[in-house]
Amino acid sequence: MLKNPDDLKDETITAIDAYSDEQLSKIAENGFNAIWIYGILHNIVHSPVFPELGVHSSIHLKNIQKLIDRAAAYQIKVFILLQPPRALDVENKFWKSHPYVGGQETDFVTDDGYPVKMRSLCTSKQEVKEHIFGSARLLAERLPDLGGIILITASEYPSHCYGKAGTLPDETGRLVTRSIDCPLCMKRTPAEVISEIIKLIRDGIKSAAPAQEIIAWSWSWSAHYSFPYKEIIDLIPGDVTVMADMERGGEKIILGKKRVIDEYSLSYPGPSEQFTQIMEYIRQKGIKGMAKLQIGTTHELATVPNLPLIGNLYKKARFLRKTGIKSFLGCWNFGNMLSANTAAFNYFLTVQKLDEQDSALATFAEIYFPGCNAKEIVSAWNLFAEAMDNYPFATSFLYSGPLNYALSYPLIPGPVSSKTTGRSWLMDERGDNLESSLSEFSLEEIVASLELLTAIWYKGLSFYRKGLEYVTSPCKAEELNTAEVCYRIFKSGLNIYKVYKLKKDWDNSLLPDYKDILKYEISNLKEVLPFVKSDKRFGFHSEAHDYMFDATSIEKKIIALTEQL
Repeated sequence: MLKNPDDLKDETITAIDAYSDEQLSKIAENGFNAIWIYGILHNIVHSPVFPELGVHSSIHLKNIQKLIDRAAAYQIKVFILLQPPRALDVENKFWKSHPYVGGQETDFVTDDGYPVKMRSLCTSKQEVKEHIFGSARLLAERLPDLGGIILITASEYPSHCYGKAGTLPDETGRLVTRSIDCPLCMKRTPAEVISEIIKLIRDGIKSAAPAQEIIAWSWSWSAHYSFPYKEIIDLIPGDVTVMADMERGGEKIILGKKRVIDEYSLSYPGPSEQFTQIMEYIRQKGIKGMAKLQIGTTHELATVPNLPLIGNLYKKARFLRKTGIKSFLGCWNFGNMLSANTAAFNYFLTVQKLDEQDSALATFAEIYFPGCNAKEIVSAWNLFAEAMDNYPFATSFLYSGPLNYALSYPLIPGPVSSKTTGRSWLMDERGDNLESSLSEFSLEEIVASLELLTAIWYKGLSFYRKGLEYVTSPCKAEELNTAEVCYRIFKSGLNIYKVYKLKKDWDNSLLPDYKDILKYEISNLKEVLPFVKSDKRFGFHSEAHDYMFDATSIEKKIIALTEQL
């Protein structure tokens, strides 16, 4: 049971070690003017209402100020992402002193796999409102040069009484509807609760630091309302910036069927109808809007530095330019590595005149890869995008599929067990049951989609190799090797689902077919091993804070599969 989380490990304390001068310089060189860190408001400042909170406040504030000062040297602002008021474990000693402010209780599993029952601080209670406003004001007073605050007010960690309510995907991507039983908040609408929190934070911040920006992220407002979320937007202050996900809510034809895009996507250029409706509605109300997207990589494949879909990034940037949306947040707690993707996106946004796609991609290629054959590289990037049009995009596949760790995933013969593969973005134990990844695509469809994806990606690789043949820049190895590793991860994923298809109807007469797949996988692993050995970026998942594959795990898999043969 996780009773007393150690807030000394919070990003608001540790980020100062991650953001060195070298890193900040690179971030600035890539065209970015802000970074964000995750924070818990009741850890960062002493609550003016609940004195038990904010025990290590002085350390949080000191380290955030150091980061603000260091980043300022590179004209970079620091933003803090908050989800107030964060719920507390029901066994936290706080509740002995303040039982009367407790609200909704929620069962929750931490990233480390601990089951915890959390209790919300009920925002229908006046003391909690004063706590939120007063803490926000104190934060702005102590950190007057902070760039601003980004607010998540639905989903993610347990927070207010409606925070985990509504219809949301569970860890497998399956939609689950949860109601609340808080007697006070039940009498209020989700819009009233959410907008009130945004206003309390906004009023507290602006009362001490009027220049700081408040960004309300519409992430998972869909749990309660359909887009464009008029119910919430109509109630928030007009000087709050509304940030919406550029791809979420979109639709795309994959394998001849219309599929819903309900996550970040690089394979889908967007924008979704949901995004455009939100932006149009806030424009009519005179509210500033910004886009949330992933520039580097997504859950589609998060253990590579970037998915080289430069043409799709062009389309996203072209839309932002056309509509005059001047702000975006381009990463989450993964997909943060600087690469051709980040350089290209900023080039497309800032170049004085944006040419048509192939011409713009060719010009960027010549800038980023001096001495390249730009025509061949553009052909490669277009083929990579065409390949990813076949990616089996579904929340179940993203959250429960094996691609992130495919190169280290063990293959064994025999019938399927009941042990699932776990969450794709965390270091869960990996079973052999892939059924939870199949809810929106059949097994046959996933095999077919990965076969198409790998075949077209391979064609793109041949153009990439030719286009980069005479390039001497270090960027050549980084980008070409990434495309090579992506290809072999997709191939490994295809092999995993082919084996799973055999295991679903297993009998020993299938052993020859199984061994044929093993031979193909061993060859694939031997091809990818030199790339993984040469670049420590491969295999690392920054949300999991660990390697889902590395050279050692690939070598072990080669040995294990060879022994099976």
